[in-house]
Amino acid sequence: MKSVLGVDIGGSKIAIVPVGPAGNQLAMPLLGISRTSSREAFLANLESMLRQGLREFERFSPVAVGLACAGTINHEKGIVVASPNLPLSSEPLAERLAGKLGLPVFLENDANAALVGEAAVGAAVGHRDVVMVTLGTGVGGAIMTEGKLYRGASGAAGELGHMVVVAGGLPCACGGRGCLEMYASGSALARYGISALGDREKDPHGQMSMLQEEGKLTGRAVARLAEEGHPGAQQAVRQLGYWLGVGLVTIVNVFEPEMVVVGGGVSELGEMLLGPAREHLARYAMPPGRDRVKVVTAQLGNQAGMVGGALVAWGALGKG
Repeated sequence: MKSVLGVDIGGSKIAIVPVGPAGNQLAMPLLGISRTSSREAFLANLESMLRQGLREFERFSPVAVGLACAGTINHEKGIVVASPNLPLSSEPLAERLAGKLGLPVFLENDANAALVGEAAVGAAVGHRDVVMVTLGTGVGGAIMTEGKLYRGASGAAGELGHMVVVAGGLPCACGGRGCLEMYASGSALARYGISALGDREKDPHGQMSMLQEEGKLTGRAVARLAEEGHPGAQQAVRQLGYWLGVGLVTIVNVFEPEMVVVGGGVSELGEMLLGPAREHLARYAMPPGRDRVKVVTAQLGNQAGMVGGALVAWGALGKG
């Protein structure tokens, strides 16, 4: 049995899984922390994790590596052009890792890869005009028209997280201000949770305050509390859903997709998040797009990037 190692590289984690040519995952993913303190630390950690993955999944005979990486990617040249949440700039990542590992390495934007995965074996099977929005440390995007990824003139299309939703708004890591990423990401969810601090109605048992004091008030922590019924955390999720809806209005008005797939770690909140987003979309988007579009949670969840990255590699190998 042969496989491709699908690798999802984000601002906070790295995940690796062996994937067959049909998009089937052959084992449980290997998970690790993304070390972003410097370029050198990041690259050394990524190489170490890939070597660990090759050892751990040796029985699946990996023939290549498919990287799904956050940031602006030159897919054809295997270069990370820029990444707001990773210490990489003009980095020939595919070539560098191929030389270290002795295997072909293929590079794709993480949201593009996630959309490839969802279209092949996930929520978007059978749909040809689809937009993917990924909510994690940042906000990513991908566009599929007539069954093919839309890459733009130089391969950098789909940066939906950096559409401006508030003119002159919060400064973003990309250098702009008011980007959707600043209002609809996991980092934003943590910020919204802070509004509950010191309010007994919103934080009745002081859980938010304790997490803040311990330096653990992350988006993931707020999401967990929301799922447990915490009023302040649920309010934070509704606020996040509102801003996701603001972004969806523009996406639907511009692209009129059949479906918008919402993925990334934050999407695991499901209807608690998508409900407010759909309400805003239904109220402010233009017909006929608003009346036709389906807004759904990614079926592959956090594993969409790994699966899609591997399928991109399988396709390049001529076996996809």
